[in-house]
Amino acid sequence: MRDEDKSREQLLKELIELRKNIVANSIQNRLKEEYRKVKESEERYHNLFHDSNDAILVHDLNGQILDVNRKLLVLFGFDRADILTIRISDLVDSAEQDKYRVALQKLTSDGSASFEIYFKKKNGESFPAEVSSSMIEFGGKKVIQGIVRNISERKQTEEEFKKYRKHLEDFVAQRNDQLEAANKELESFAYSVSHDLRAPLRAMEGFASALLEDYAERLDSAGQDYARRVVSAAQHMDTLIQDLLAYSRLSRSALKPSAVSLDGVLGEVMHQFSPDIQQTGAQIRVERPLPEVMGDHATLVQVFSNLLSNAIKFVEPGVKPRIKIWAEEKNGKIRLWVEDTGIGIAPEYYDRIFGIFERLQGVETYPGTGVGLAIVKKGLERMGGQAGVESMPGKGSRFWVELRTKGF
Repeated sequence: MRDEDKSREQLLKELIELRKNIVANSIQNRLKEEYRKVKESEERYHNLFHDSNDAILVHDLNGQILDVNRKLLVLFGFDRADILTIRISDLVDSAEQDKYRVALQKLTSDGSASFEIYFKKKNGESFPAEVSSSMIEFGGKKVIQGIVRNISERKQTEEEFKKYRKHLEDFVAQRNDQLEAANKELESFAYSVSHDLRAPLRAMEGFASALLEDYAERLDSAGQDYARRVVSAAQHMDTLIQDLLAYSRLSRSALKPSAVSLDGVLGEVMHQFSPDIQQTGAQIRVERPLPEVMGDHATLVQVFSNLLSNAIKFVEPGVKPRIKIWAEEKNGKIRLWVEDTGIGIAPEYYDRIFGIFERLQGVETYPGTGVGLAIVKKGLERMGGQAGVESMPGKGSRFWVELRTKGF
């Protein structure tokens, strides 16, 4: 072989060897890099596992404990060597074994499970725990990793809350009994007021009226005026008593809201007020049909009786009342308006007028008891609704009541 050919063959061998070395070094470097990454991953897992604030354990599908972190050792009071010789079921309280088996079945079928259970420590002390478990790959095998949290404080708080709730329920029941007894006394008082107190008022009115009818010629103008005042005061007092009784019954009565036709309620109210409407020449325009609402029929009659009475009554002398009634629906609620052309109300009195005995005008100018709008507000509150007003002095008022629609 010529020297030139030998040189080429030697060069080729050297190139092949160099290539092998390069490939080997490359593979070795890659393996080192992969090994480094694996080691870093293992170290991260080890740090996360052992430094976690949660108690963590790993066990196989047969329940044999494979690994635990420091937090779990502290929680259960074991050292590492001892706990790795037992099964997870050995840590479960004897009364909770069936519950644990059910949880384990769910875990193996679904791949994860969360449950509460009582564990026992090495010293035999039981404690409640919340467990979050899941299936993971560990050393090429499927194992179960569980996070255990001691919930003794939470359970203690729950027990204290149960005791407090029981105490509160007992207290409420006691107060309800007391309120029921007070309501019965109030009903008895109302009955007494209705019959016993109104009786002398009717007698006063009757005798004063008899004086005016039978002895008017024997009385001078001052005597007749005094008698008329007695009649008027007795009538006012009787009306006030009836309004207070109505307000009291409305506050105590049990209402069962149902679908009520506002057309029917308003028709009934206008029939009651037909003499006043004819006497005052009131013009009432109703935009029908009015919708149905959820409420109590008798209470709604009271509410609209008072609103219509005010609309007819509170006008300037010599002015015929003009009243408009309509309804609108919004967000599952019905708002019904009663608009008048009366004397109006200043904005600073909007809330005040719905209070009991609140009057903005003297009784000698506009008769009344100051209870009517209080009945309106109380009635709407008892039915889950509300009432309000928009008004300006001299420009009339628009009273509104709002209730749920049928079906809401």
